[in-house]
Amino acid sequence: MTTQMTETSVQDTHLPDRIPFLRHIISMVLLFALVLGIVGVNPLRQTLAPMDLMLAYPGWDNAGVDTDLVNAERSDALDHRLPNWREFRRELREGHIPLWNPLHQLGAPGIQAPIYEGLSVPFLVYALTPNEAMGYTFALLSNYLLAAFGAYCLLFFMFRNRVAAVFGAITFAFCGFNIAWAHWPHLTTSALVPWVLATQLRYWQTGRLGWAFGFTLSVALIGLAGFPFVALLGGISSLMLAIAVLFAEVRSAGINQLPVRRIFGLGFAGIAGAFLALPGLLQVREILVSTDLSSRTGGTWFTPYDIVNMFGSDFVNNLGVERTFSAGIPAALLTLLAFYFIFKSPNRFAVFGLFVAVFMLATVFGMAPASIVNAIPGFGFNAWSRGSVLFGLSAAVLSSYSVKFLAPQSPKPESPYRFHLVVFICLLQAINLGYWFRQLNARPDIETFFPDTPSISYVASKILPGQSIIADGSFLVSGFLSNYRLPELFAHGFRTDAQNKIGADIAPSFQTTYTASIIQCSDINFSSPEITYAAVRFFLVKEGCTESSYETTGIGQRATASLTNGALQGDLVIDKSISATNMQVLFGTYDRDFAPSAVMFDLYRDKLLVAHTELTPEAIRNNQYATFNFNQDVPLVAGTYRYVISMAKPNSQKMLSAWAFETAGGATYQIGSSVFPGIPKMRIGERARLPQNFSIASAERGVSVIENHTVSGSGYYVDGLSGQPEADFGPVRLAAYQPDDLTVEYSGAAHGWVVFPIRTNKYWRATLDGKPVELGKFLDFFPAVEVNRPSKIRFYYDSSHLLKTLELCTAGFAASVILLIMVNGRASRPRAGAG
Repeated sequence: MTTQMTETSVQDTHLPDRIPFLRHIISMVLLFALVLGIVGVNPLRQTLAPMDLMLAYPGWDNAGVDTDLVNAERSDALDHRLPNWREFRRELREGHIPLWNPLHQLGAPGIQAPIYEGLSVPFLVYALTPNEAMGYTFALLSNYLLAAFGAYCLLFFMFRNRVAAVFGAITFAFCGFNIAWAHWPHLTTSALVPWVLATQLRYWQTGRLGWAFGFTLSVALIGLAGFPFVALLGGISSLMLAIAVLFAEVRSAGINQLPVRRIFGLGFAGIAGAFLALPGLLQVREILVSTDLSSRTGGTWFTPYDIVNMFGSDFVNNLGVERTFSAGIPAALLTLLAFYFIFKSPNRFAVFGLFVAVFMLATVFGMAPASIVNAIPGFGFNAWSRGSVLFGLSAAVLSSYSVKFLAPQSPKPESPYRFHLVVFICLLQAINLGYWFRQLNARPDIETFFPDTPSISYVASKILPGQSIIADGSFLVSGFLSNYRLPELFAHGFRTDAQNKIGADIAPSFQTTYTASIIQCSDINFSSPEITYAAVRFFLVKEGCTESSYETTGIGQRATASLTNGALQGDLVIDKSISATNMQVLFGTYDRDFAPSAVMFDLYRDKLLVAHTELTPEAIRNNQYATFNFNQDVPLVAGTYRYVISMAKPNSQKMLSAWAFETAGGATYQIGSSVFPGIPKMRIGERARLPQNFSIASAERGVSVIENHTVSGSGYYVDGLSGQPEADFGPVRLAAYQPDDLTVEYSGAAHGWVVFPIRTNKYWRATLDGKPVELGKFLDFFPAVEVNRPSKIRFYYDSSHLLKTLELCTAGFAASVILLIMVNGRASRPRAGAG
């Protein structure tokens, strides 16, 4: 085994000098065709943007377009990626570098922060394409093409077999991880992993500076790709490849000058790439330093038994972004077959594939002690299950090794059946991966790309810079409307403590997850002064907005028994008179998109039925309050009422439960003939009582636009920065505006502070009548400047720190490149050999 693994030295190559170039062109054209076939999108008529999810919600019922819902786990693309990309693209096309993004939670660093992917290859493709819907399609395609061609190069350099390289390329590009995370920076980062490995390996084999510079570029791009944990996994894979190759080299030729030079050359090339990425990485660090990450911990969704999903059972029984990793059934079988071939003919690169698999099993599938895994840098605050990208890498390497043995060894084989067999296997793998791709990723018609609605158009025509909006669950997750350049106060992202305090006063239950929000209109406190301080001018909410006037309380929580066992019923004790508009109940659908059947709600006073309503299955979502609207307001006097919640099809094979408090002052509920302690989580809603300065406009059926008339401008005056001063928009006028440089004029004569309602950070500066002044903070969040007479105030984002960082990194990059050239020496003439 040792002899065969190590019989070639560092000068060996796996790309013979005289292989006809045409065959590589044919292989790459075939790979290109397979990628397009697997994705299966017509960019002239379809888009890969997840408009199927957006249009599934009632806020777009009047948009005039519709499409079937394919996957409900694509919200991050709509509330995070696309709002940022659309703003960056718009600013760039207007000739302005978007260093500040006013749409992202009222303000955040712009294109220079890699977590927003503005420095990535797919964003460049998106920004350069004239049609946005096409641009997003091409952006996703560029990721898959990058992943496929990078894997092709890596595997060809390893095994010197084009068919095997094509098979492994589509296996990696469309492994379950990359399919599931298609709309996240996870894929953007993952697509560059094979390029890091390929350029690293090829430089080791040839010593040519071109490959070293390719390694530099790959390291820089993966650092800027937007998801550091996947970049870390790429670095770990690179280290394992280096160990496998170096070990084989030392066993073959011993330690000599050439491998040492290669090691130093790769080191300097990697450092040069790190210097290129460093300005962006420092931006990410500053964002994370100001964020409480204590809720992020290591751990995995998987157990060792979940490895059976490598055969695709995750696509059958456990389909979901966090749980999908299979790389195709043919690839799984060939990966297992590779163990036989490794035993028969050991190969250093196949052993590398085994190294990756072992590391993946130890971490992703929890086979190693958690204390050890948490000690690995980065694993303590990231989900280990996202390391399933390593399954795609390992499967690509090992299955390619099997295909190498199955494929004919000569261009003109004596037995053509082997050629036909490997072609059939490649096609079968492509068909399998294409089917799975369409299970997770929609291809809606191109006209579904962010259609306007009457309410959205109405608000967009009136909102001013600095003003913001709140949208309720009719528009699903907060941040969706930021795609229309409507800044949402609760948009997706990391939040500061001051921001959380403001949000909690406006909507106490605004946090659905650590970074996302789904706002219920009934949860909005319209009397909160923070609404005006945050310049929230418009609320886009479900027609007939209500507020919670009664809510069950208790201790602990648990899911009730399934309603398939019988109706859920019990008593409600109401202590005040209510004019009820609806009843909300918190349901659990066991991770299914909707309830298995329609659900009915009945309310009785003694034996008199006082309210009856029914919800469709689609109106009931997992772990969300479902709203039973009454046909008319139902007057409820103080007293005891009986509720009955039942399924229209109680014999369903799929379960539906309500969430309940475990104990609630002795209250009980009944399901079928069984009685349980506690009470379901329910709310009774009344029509919202709006403050006097609020009005309601109905631009369309089903949606109400509530306007806060106090917010009449872009900035306001307060007489102090403490307490709850009155915000006066009257004396403040917006004179000039760019997202990162704006001027307001204060016409008053009183002493106080002029506030511009955007999120600020330490790089914002201010001048008063042209002279630099200290920038204060109102509510520890909004920038404020002290005034005592009519003045002109300029707020601007100071980018000089970026220039200083760039100067330092440019010097570091230049020094690394010089050292690389010095240690590289002359490239030796490579010769062919076995792996």
